[in-house]
Amino acid sequence: MKSFGRILVVASLCIAVAACASNTKLKEDMLSAAGFKATPPKTPSQIASFNSLPPHKLTKTTHKGKAVWMYPDPTVCGCLYIGDQHAHDVYLQKMAQQTTADMNALTGPDNPTNMDFSPWVDGPAY
Repeated sequence: MKSFGRILVVASLCIAVAACASNTKLKEDMLSAAGFKATPPKTPSQIASFNSLPPHKLTKTTHKGKAVWMYPDPTVCGCLYIGDQHAHDVYLQKMAQQTTADMNALTGPDNPTNMDFSPWVDGPAY
């Protein structure tokens, strides 16, 4: 029975890692579509800077007086996504559209969880 529990734990971890990887890939696809450029670090100073950034998190900085957004990905592409304020705004719009589409898919008429519970609620009080 202990081995079954271990197998279950390992399988759960694999599923969680796969879900995180797919979420990261979706985010990176959205960043690219919004105008962010994927740039791998090449020089030792770029690599050190890349490693100092929080992974998989959009960070805003200023370069030559303009807003610059960075998204380091050490696991999928090993690159730094770099975009300006316009690319960031487009990215936010695309993510909002994706969230709306996801919510519609969850609550749409084809979803079996979109069940009519009125026969259960309108019945006798519990």
